[in-house]
Amino acid sequence: MKDEALGLINCAIDKSLFSKKNIGVTEYLARKCGLNNKSEVMMIKNDQLAVCPITTHLDIKNVSQNIKSKTIITKIKTIQKSLKKLFKKKPKIGVLGLNPHNGELKKNTEEITEIIPAIKYLKNLGFNINGPLAADSVFINDYKNYDIIVGMYHDQVLTPFKTLFKFDAINITLGLKYFRASPDHGVAKNIIKNDKADPGSLIKAIKYINNL
Repeated sequence: MKDEALGLINCAIDKSLFSKKNIGVTEYLARKCGLNNKSEVMMIKNDQLAVCPITTHLDIKNVSQNIKSKTIITKIKTIQKSLKKLFKKKPKIGVLGLNPHNGELKKNTEEITEIIPAIKYLKNLGFNINGPLAADSVFINDYKNYDIIVGMYHDQVLTPFKTLFKFDAINITLGLKYFRASPDHGVAKNIIKNDKADPGSLIKAIKYINNL
């Protein structure tokens, strides 16, 4: 398991990775595994908290149309199944809304039409889940009440997470046919060969895999 996982810290570069269709490693690996039901999940994690976005590498203008109850349910099922397997625990999950102030829960907002129905459905299945939580305040202190915060888009959860923890985290892709971990950052082309890169997250990823 260790040798296999260690070899998967970084995926092989493929030109299709940079095409418009495959715009992120998470989606690329899911396609390579034959997943076509949006069940893959990007999780950023350290010893204190984990965060997952429902949509990953989408332009912000396309996020709203991709917030669907079915997708939320599918991905949170992946999260619960994976965390129970990896960490032997049933996670306490907090789910954020999409709009400022959760759209004041107005009729026809994504909170009313998609997010709340998904949360209710999962609660009925026995999930320890709560929401929609207010995205503008949950990372002040309330995040400490949860094992994982699920947001609706990439920067909604990664920006506050990295503000709190910097590079003290790793990236784990859930739902694949194998275990995959990587550093919690990109390639930082602007500092290549400048001897400025912070290796902390890479070291953390390697240590995590070695302890599996």
